[in-house]
Amino acid sequence: MPDVATDEERSAFKEYPLLELLGVSKQFAVSHNGKKAKLSAVNDVSFTVKKGSTLGIVGESGCGKSTLARVITGLHPPTDGEMIFANRQIKSRRGKEMAKAMQMVFQDPHSALNPRSTIGESIGFPLTVQGVSKAETAKRVAQVIADVGLPAAYASHYPHQLSGGQRQRVNIARALVVQPQLVVLDEAVSALDKSIQAQVLNLLSDLQEQYGLTYVFISHDLNVVEYISDEVVVMYLGQVVEQSPAEELYRRPLHPYSQVLLSAIPNLDPTRSRREESVDEIDGEIPSPIDPPSGCRFRTRCPFAQDICAAERPERVEAEPDHFVACHIYTGKVTVPTTESLFEGAHA
Repeated sequence: MPDVATDEERSAFKEYPLLELLGVSKQFAVSHNGKKAKLSAVNDVSFTVKKGSTLGIVGESGCGKSTLARVITGLHPPTDGEMIFANRQIKSRRGKEMAKAMQMVFQDPHSALNPRSTIGESIGFPLTVQGVSKAETAKRVAQVIADVGLPAAYASHYPHQLSGGQRQRVNIARALVVQPQLVVLDEAVSALDKSIQAQVLNLLSDLQEQYGLTYVFISHDLNVVEYISDEVVVMYLGQVVEQSPAEELYRRPLHPYSQVLLSAIPNLDPTRSRREESVDEIDGEIPSPIDPPSGCRFRTRCPFAQDICAAERPERVEAEPDHFVACHIYTGKVTVPTTESLFEGAHA
């Protein structure tokens, strides 16, 4: 088991990035209307993930969150751009060391496990592939099973004998057994009941402290992302439109898409309507990534869109300290009454 990091060490960890994405894109060759076309799933994405922190990624279905997760972990090679991990450039062909350094927890805890393998065999399989001895494998499997809160006897159980929450704990244990630095969690709690979600989220927080982990946490559940994240990235149609500390984003989102997205969070205050929270509902469906809009990809649904939005893609600017947004409103090329009026009050 890794040594437990001190508070001072954890604070120092967060001062520099563990992962950097620089202009990362991913395209897929597809057939569209009988012709060959390119689907732009991820387009020119750049952000950093500080060591020891949790970066949340949110956005509508089809915005490229899961594809980006697979690009980060090497399941999909990037079409363009550069990724730097622990000050080393990540190559398209990754060796054992990089495989150990990054692990992923998938959405469906049942399909992610081999039904014919015991829990112990599933957790220990990554170590077997890497040539770890049987004795060391057994020791590390037993330790990680205990760390995720499962009884030791479960090592001999099969996936169908466990509940959904227990199976997801097994998947987390399998990711941790190789002692990674970065864990990418792709909708890792969305298939679980709310009460079980809370247990798994608390477990993830405890494991992050214990193992000194860095998380990239992807979810469509905005409340879950707010709870677990230090920083949040908002994606729309394959691009990052906003990034800031989680508390600041939920208090005062700047991009029109982020504002409407966060206004969809249910509010328990009966004296406050959604209309008071939001600039407006966004009209229309998310455009096709095969033929995305020119300029700002959100312009076809944005109530503030002007001609410049179709002509130029907005630059990513630091509108406020550590709060980055890609919108012409904040480059001064689009004028609206006041930015304060875009999102009254913010999420509470």
